[in-house]
Amino acid sequence: MPVFHYIAKDVRGESHEGKLESTERQHVIHILREKGYIPVAINEVSANTASAPTKKKSPPRSAAGKISLRSLLQFSTDLKDLLSAGMTLGEGVRMLSRQKGQPQRSRILKEVHEDLVQGSSLSSALQKHPKSFPDFYISLVEAGEASGQIQDALQTAITHYERTMEAREQVKGALTYPLVVLGFGFLVVVFCLIFVIPQFAQIFTDMDRILPLPTRILLFLSQSLLKYGWIFLIGIAASIILVGRWSKTTSGRMSWHKAKLKIPIVCHLIRSAAYANFARTLSHLLQNGVPVLGALDIVKKTANNAVIEKEIGTLKDRVTDGSSLSRPLAESGIFPDVFTDMLSIGEEAGQVPRALAQIAKRYDQELNRNIKKITTLIEPLLMVGIAGIVGFVAISMLLPLFQLTQGL
Repeated sequence: MPVFHYIAKDVRGESHEGKLESTERQHVIHILREKGYIPVAINEVSANTASAPTKKKSPPRSAAGKISLRSLLQFSTDLKDLLSAGMTLGEGVRMLSRQKGQPQRSRILKEVHEDLVQGSSLSSALQKHPKSFPDFYISLVEAGEASGQIQDALQTAITHYERTMEAREQVKGALTYPLVVLGFGFLVVVFCLIFVIPQFAQIFTDMDRILPLPTRILLFLSQSLLKYGWIFLIGIAASIILVGRWSKTTSGRMSWHKAKLKIPIVCHLIRSAAYANFARTLSHLLQNGVPVLGALDIVKKTANNAVIEKEIGTLKDRVTDGSSLSRPLAESGIFPDVFTDMLSIGEEAGQVPRALAQIAKRYDQELNRNIKKITTLIEPLLMVGIAGIVGFVAISMLLPLFQLTQGL
């Protein structure tokens, strides 16, 4: 019989370590919970030596492609509804694999159904498609299988991804409007410099007068763009490519993500979304019985920010040493005091998942408030900025005519 080496904590936060014989890992988790322990790490070791942990072989990767997050959410909702109606898991997956309109998803679900028919669990079948089913999703399904509450696990995944998509769309919506307006304004200015200003340049030259400074600046910009515009385009394209490559390096990604957390106005959106995502993901995983260290690994992959990923890695090392969650987060300086204080209270009460859920709710609300503030503030700022640019162009064009009129 396999032997499992475990590390667990009791309600007082003290660490316990030992070995248990069991047919499967989930049974070990069940035994530890009956003892009042919280699993931190469970590794299968050799039945003969009972010493060295063995690494779990990763399932073969499928070449069926990838489904989108929205498609994953729809699949989870449909499967939960079918199971609630009394359909078996295999029949539910088979029925969903026959839906038309999403051939890529159908291919993946057909492979999943074949694995189920051969006796695999749903979580094992999904692990063969890591690009389509994230670790977070698979962990929830695995926990649901162990507890016999797979419908509840699917509902947890649905709630999580619905809020995640909503937060992304809110942030994108708040930033899309100003970017579109700025882009349109930039194109209008470039059009004027290339096609409008040159029509007046000869008139200003024939006036044989010293032109006002704003007019000279405008003419200089127009002439430079006409002569060296191709150099500007090459320079902009090269800069975008170089910055893109640099941001994919370890140091570049860290520097870029640090900068995003400090950009005025925008940083409030990024921070609120990151804090809410961290708390929500960890809360859902812990509520569904995923061990702390495994949950932190998954949360690290969903952080989407190198700075926060680094702090989660440090947090995992500290938790392994027996530290609480709140203390390392407070010492990092990345997470605000309110976040760590609420988490600390939850640890003292033995209600960490509940405290994390409340933290996620708080920062979701803060994200909504920040979006409203930004959208309210940015519209007049854009109007003033565009009006200033248009006014500069208009004044620069009219000043020479005013001088000519005064001379008459």
